[in-house]
Amino acid sequence: MAKASINDVLDEGFNTQQFGAPGDWSDPATGYLARVLANAGRWVEAKMGAPVYAALAADSYANDCAAKAEVQYASAELFRRRYAFVEAGASAGMNKDQATLLAELRRKSAEALQNATYWLGEALRASGVDDGVVYEGSGLASGMVETGRYPPISEVAP
Repeated sequence: MAKASINDVLDEGFNTQQFGAPGDWSDPATGYLARVLANAGRWVEAKMGAPVYAALAADSYANDCAAKAEVQYASAELFRRRYAFVEAGASAGMNKDQATLLAELRRKSAEALQNATYWLGEALRASGVDDGVVYEGSGLASGMVETGRYPPISEVAP
């Protein structure tokens, strides 16, 4: 079960009209937002690990961070769905305002997913778990870049 609530997602400013007014919008059991929030909860649980996720105390900072991660993941999904809804209703010759709206929705979706990853890492750190699994790559960089008007060192004879 998700740590965040439907009201937490509604506090982000989403409303039923933005998605074509689905009839089950805020049904707490099987409604539109409940399904999105359940997906977000499973994402956070999978990233944290089920034992760590289950062990989060309800009144802890780590739990608050996990809830924020879920809200941000749900926001990313809702912005993606909003984009699809707007795009589906757009005419073939989109005007400038529609194109701007679509670009803004794509940006907000990516930003919300980045925020979800941040809060997930914060929840892991607050739980005493290594947050290295959240971020891609090893953090190691190696190599040499040669610039300038002189020939590269590799081409200069000793």
